[in-house]
Amino acid sequence: MSTKDMEPVAPSADEFAAHAIKPPHQVGEVVLEVKDIVLRFGGVVAIKNISFDVRKGEIRAIIGPNGAGKSSMLNVINGFYHPQEGEIWFNGKKRGPMRPYQIAHQGIARTFQNIA
Repeated sequence: MSTKDMEPVAPSADEFAAHAIKPPHQVGEVVLEVKDIVLRFGGVVAIKNISFDVRKGEIRAIIGPNGAGKSSMLNVINGFYHPQEGEIWFNGKKRGPMRPYQIAHQGIARTFQNIA
């Protein structure tokens, strides 16, 4: 075996393109819009004036410390909680109070973390 056989060979343009990182999906129209949501439990304000949207092809995350209202926000979106103020729009239609199973039929659902 010669030293020439051991030299690295650069991939061709086609080989490189086949393994390159693909650009993200095109981000499209707004699918979910949350506007000025307020959620209270008695005198405790769990969520205050939260607004955001999610567009087609997008992936969003809700992050924050314990007690910040992340689960409460997800429970508002999936219909388990009903906010005292604000609006939720899904696929261009304002969503009124609905039961979680009705929202699941629209394609919005949640799963629970299993830490066992």
